[in-house]
Amino acid sequence: MYSKERRIKLEKGEQSKLIASLADKYGSVKKIADNWNLSYSTLKKYSQEIFLLPENIFNKIIYELEINKGKLTFSYLDYNWGAKIGGKNGIIALWKKYPNKIREWRKLAGANSGASRIKKISLPNMDERLAEFVGVYLGDGSLTTYFIKIIGDVRYDLPYFDYLNKLVIGLFGVNGKIYRDKRSNAISLVFFSKKLCSFFTDELKLKLGDKIRNQSSIPQIILADFNLSIACLRGLIDTDGSISRRGRNGEQFTVTFSNYNKTLLNQVKSISDKNSLFTFFSDKEMCIGTNAGSKIIQYFKVVGSSNLKHIVRFYERFYNNNTIYQKEVKNYYQQPFYRDVNLPFKLA
Repeated sequence: MYSKERRIKLEKGEQSKLIASLADKYGSVKKIADNWNLSYSTLKKYSQEIFLLPENIFNKIIYELEINKGKLTFSYLDYNWGAKIGGKNGIIALWKKYPNKIREWRKLAGANSGASRIKKISLPNMDERLAEFVGVYLGDGSLTTYFIKIIGDVRYDLPYFDYLNKLVIGLFGVNGKIYRDKRSNAISLVFFSKKLCSFFTDELKLKLGDKIRNQSSIPQIILADFNLSIACLRGLIDTDGSISRRGRNGEQFTVTFSNYNKTLLNQVKSISDKNSLFTFFSDKEMCIGTNAGSKIIQYFKVVGSSNLKHIVRFYERFYNNNTIYQKEVKNYYQQPFYRDVNLPFKLA
């Protein structure tokens, strides 16, 4: 089905070059089609510049190829731009024959045109799942007009990204895509949906761009509710926090959240104070957390974790008397207890 999205008109030959560069990365145009769930024949037509690229596919291509959109010369066209040209003379004839009807049809079309170009997604009510994902975004995410991106480490975070992808599918019906940075161990989970991003900005009042400069913060609807604030805190710690050994030979163990967004850090302190979770706070070092074993156990009773690397390090320390380094956690992922653990994990 021909997608009803704006089309991208590039300079002649540039669209073919983009598809060719993407094919080099994947191995072939056929492999792009398979990975992106696109029609191979349609993708070939994009490559041959028979069809213009829809806006969402164009955005995915330049993101994957790490191209600065501002350096490309292009314009936006309505999805039916060709039909508009071909139908111009027919519209003139209809105006002469049915002037009142044309006005009525155009008014109706105008009311529906915006929605027709945006992929339909579910828009959930606020619940613990959504509050946790807001925490994930505030911890290690970024928000643009077209996508939400979460950053992780390919060595440890693939199980967590699988959990997050299922979470967002359940909330919004949007399936994410994982990208690997070839220069490092960084991976990103990206959800392409303009409507999802609009939900974050319009409904949750979260701002596009740099979270520290914007002093992005937990929405009040979440802060005001015990269960929602706890779920949001779990998302924050699972992404931007650490659950790890500390001191010589791992004598100490800690749950710590560090962030240079002072507003967000103070909100975490507020949640902690209400629930007696953490024992230290430093606005100089921009961190909050606890080294006390009883408080760490309390944290896993009240807040818990959905990130397997945190669950492994906590459980091995407190229940198997085994203090491990982060580099060792993936060796535990396939053990029956961790493989079958229910997420979010909390102590009974």
